[in-house]
Amino acid sequence: MSEQVSIPGTRQWLAGRWLGFGAMDSVTEINAQCLELLCSTAASTAQAMPAMLANHLPQWLRLSPAGRGQLAASPYLLADAGFDDEQRWLPTGRRMVRDLRRDLSAPFFVGERVNDFVRRVLVFGWHLARANRQLARVVLGMTPACAAHVAALQLRDLDWLAEAQPGWVRPRWERHPDIWRHLLRAADGDDDAQVAQVSLRGLQLMAGGVLSAQRGAERPDVGVR
Repeated sequence: MSEQVSIPGTRQWLAGRWLGFGAMDSVTEINAQCLELLCSTAASTAQAMPAMLANHLPQWLRLSPAGRGQLAASPYLLADAGFDDEQRWLPTGRRMVRDLRRDLSAPFFVGERVNDFVRRVLVFGWHLARANRQLARVVLGMTPACAAHVAALQLRDLDWLAEAQPGWVRPRWERHPDIWRHLLRAADGDDDAQVAQVSLRGLQLMAGGVLSAQRGAERPDVGVR
């Protein structure tokens, strides 16, 4: 049985204070599931452990339920499905979901509950793309172009994607170990203020990524650095 994750009751710093606690509660729930999968993978004896976990293995192994709760309350989803990658979602918006090639890259998340988790991330992104694109931009880093393509999908399309493209859903900041190092260090010290500071820095980086993706879409002849 997995350990119970404690969710902090006071979250004044969260984006949810002005965007609605209902949606942010869903973010926290999915984040808790994401962290449970990450901690389980870190505790496994699998030889092919992802570098994001292997590089900070001691911190992952000693991450307490309270620390996981702090990270779960981050003001953005700790998992991503390429919600800023228009080229990924363009075919899906054109109703060609089943014409997509299956992603042959190794999925990051593995285990019995992964399919449910992957589907929850996709459905949540789809829901925000339809219901609240401002929130999708903040907590998912979703660009307006991607939101239009994601919103055009049907639930059966999301079911197919969850089954055929599980590798799309990966931890946010997978290629930015410094961000995870700071998050894990703050959570290890049970320092709400430090977790908040690092998380807000993450929001700034996500916002910068959205703007860069938009500029790249508007000026396709100019590469985004």
